[in-house]
Amino acid sequence: MNNIHDIPDDEVDEWQDDDGDFTYGDVIDGAVPIDISHGGGEMQDMAQALSDDLHGKARHTDTYIASCLVGQGLIPCSPWKPKQAVSIRVLEMFRLARLRCPALGVQAWIKTLADLHGTAFKPYSAQRFTICFDLYFEILDNAEKRVKTALGRDAPDWCLKNGCPACTYKLKGEDKLIFAMLLLMDGNHSLKHILRKDKGFDEDDAGGDYLMFRERVDRWTKERLAEEVGIPISDEPENSSGCEERWKNLTEELTAKMWGIFDETGIFVALCRHGFVLLVADMVRSGELAKYPLAIVNALLDAFGADLGIGYDIGCGHSTTIRHSPLGPKAARLNLKMLVGAFHGHAHNRKCQLDYLATYVLGLGLEDLEGAERLFSRSNGLSRSVQYASFFHQRQAIRTYFAHLDTFKTYANLSTFLVNNYKQAIEILDTEESLKYAMEQAGVTEDMLKSRIQEEKAYLNMLLKEPQEETDQMEYYQLLFDEAFGEGSTANGNTRRHARENYNKVVEAVQATERRLSIEVRWTSEDKEWTDAAELVVNRRYRRAVDSLEALVVKRLLELTKVNQSGLGYKVRKHIAKALQVRSKAIWSALQRYNSAALALDPPRQHLSWEEVIDYAFLADFDILRDPTGNATIRAWADPAARQLLDSYHKLKRAKEEIQRLDIEIRRVVTYMKDEREFLLAKEAEILPDDPTLAFFIGKYRRQRGQYDQIHTKCFYAIRQKLGNRFTADLTPGERADPTSVSPSPETDVIPTVSQQSHPASTASVSGAMDVDMDLASDNEGSENGWLDGDGSSDDDEGEDAWGEELGEVMEGGALLALDKQGG
Repeated sequence: MNNIHDIPDDEVDEWQDDDGDFTYGDVIDGAVPIDISHGGGEMQDMAQALSDDLHGKARHTDTYIASCLVGQGLIPCSPWKPKQAVSIRVLEMFRLARLRCPALGVQAWIKTLADLHGTAFKPYSAQRFTICFDLYFEILDNAEKRVKTALGRDAPDWCLKNGCPACTYKLKGEDKLIFAMLLLMDGNHSLKHILRKDKGFDEDDAGGDYLMFRERVDRWTKERLAEEVGIPISDEPENSSGCEERWKNLTEELTAKMWGIFDETGIFVALCRHGFVLLVADMVRSGELAKYPLAIVNALLDAFGADLGIGYDIGCGHSTTIRHSPLGPKAARLNLKMLVGAFHGHAHNRKCQLDYLATYVLGLGLEDLEGAERLFSRSNGLSRSVQYASFFHQRQAIRTYFAHLDTFKTYANLSTFLVNNYKQAIEILDTEESLKYAMEQAGVTEDMLKSRIQEEKAYLNMLLKEPQEETDQMEYYQLLFDEAFGEGSTANGNTRRHARENYNKVVEAVQATERRLSIEVRWTSEDKEWTDAAELVVNRRYRRAVDSLEALVVKRLLELTKVNQSGLGYKVRKHIAKALQVRSKAIWSALQRYNSAALALDPPRQHLSWEEVIDYAFLADFDILRDPTGNATIRAWADPAARQLLDSYHKLKRAKEEIQRLDIEIRRVVTYMKDEREFLLAKEAEILPDDPTLAFFIGKYRRQRGQYDQIHTKCFYAIRQKLGNRFTADLTPGERADPTSVSPSPETDVIPTVSQQSHPASTASVSGAMDVDMDLASDNEGSENGWLDGDGSSDDDEGEDAWGEELGEVMEGGALLALDKQGG
């Protein structure tokens, strides 16, 4: 019967009797009476004719086979004389399955279908399926572009500026925050892409609103900056903190190298603190070069303006890079602040922690700035399906995966994120009384805790670099020591001759140093200068032993974080385990050197055991060991109990800041949900009379954007009911400060459903699989707008189920909306 439905009413085949004069259509019209025979069978045929008359759909005659197949819910693998076609339902199911399981590839899907139908897998089927899938994607993309154009959301940076409602949907009258937005960025090498000779056509059109063009990133290479503006990026660190030696993405010799078989060696992403992906840049034949974060930061400053806080695992070093680059004046004018995430803080020294780590930065709240790591834990699975793909398909897969993740994962969990942070902040605020009691017992005031941070910074600045005068004295002492040691050699033959030659070289170096330092009388072991320099050398040997031990502990900490990381293969795990064994032996040796150097000091410094070293979680403990005066352990801020008290104090301050930010963000989300629904309903009603098919897709877009709003609203009301007066967020919608895309229309509350409207004659009874994701979310459509009354109850819109029932009737219209009608 479905086949007959696709045939126009005036061309329905009529079942004629042997005389050729009788048709059941005439019987239905009442023109001819029916003769009932004893053999029967007339009622079945008449019922068929009646069904055709009642349910048949008039439609145009297709000129081309391809458009005819699309009208039947099939995508052909070739435009002319296709021999195979794939059902749209199968294509849509594969699209959604791959978005939920990014490791799923075309070949695995085709083999699954072959197993399902009990047929043998044919290698060429994968290529034909890919052709159909590309065409289906083109239909979806073109329909999406038409919808965005109709809504006024087709600007290149619209998604960037409106990606996160909690960050970007600013309201009138809200408090000003120290950081207008909290962002984060990082690089990942999982999404490598094999270099291909033939990249194919249309290679830059698949990135969409997420991926940056290579030319935009390459503007920030050292060579390009030197040519265009004459201001190269400086390599000389200013006020170095020592992290340059610890992080390989701060070492250009390492980041500039990469295996030659890869074209794209990974991605560099920027996210907001809630996890929405804002920008993605391909890392091309290199590691994590400075040009990628520079290009990302420049784009973020252009989009969001002043008072941004951006977390980066090497935020300390990259802030210096920005300051020495052409981006420096712009970043300073817009008050940009680079930060370091909480997870990476353990591998930074104490000075970096005080300046950049989340706990000690005013206005940061409880944000850990580690959302990139959580994103990569999900996107790593995509690498298996795109590593050997074409350039176009690789960018397409990355773009669609992140877009789906933003809509169906990040936005779906937005209220959970905000509410959980609220609960965490309240739990920390509950410790305020115990903190006050501990401060009273320790005799510490709030002003004293504030001053201790500055005291610790001053102490750490003293440890950054040895004074040049002390360095010269130690060099001269070492030369005198070597001279005295070489002069007493009693060896014979070549050994004695070599010793004499070395001795002469040392004497020449001593004389040159004396001339440079203007030393008239050579030091001897009885002189005070000799004794002071010897003490400096012993202290230097001790500090270098601390540095060596610290470096090994850092590597061990980083390897321990990787050994249980998901997605690592067996060989990689074995390699890391072996490296840990080797590292343990090296730590033993370094520990022995440290204890020997500590014993040589006067008075002897702290003796360390193996258990103490492997329990170090933060490198701040090593900074205390470096104190040249040996008095760090008696300073007020260096006592372990005092340090814990200081951390608790700052966590309490950050919790209060988090509550302030959450109150603002929750009201933004509440207002966004209301305004977005009203705007889309108004647009849908406006377009429906002239273009019902486009209006249908706007309705689909509306339901997709609002399918989690009911969950968000219930979540906010639940936390308000649980916390009572301690919940200070306002759940009444506000007014947007700068409405660039949403124009609320309060007088438009409802829109006629599709079942109440007439559709063009080009509709067909083909079931549309383009709304499979909406079918899966049908449980949330009891209140499709997602908006609740003040008591948390929901009001269902009448006729909502009619959308799903009528979906099949507009499937062909959706396909024709996206396809060029002249091209068939």
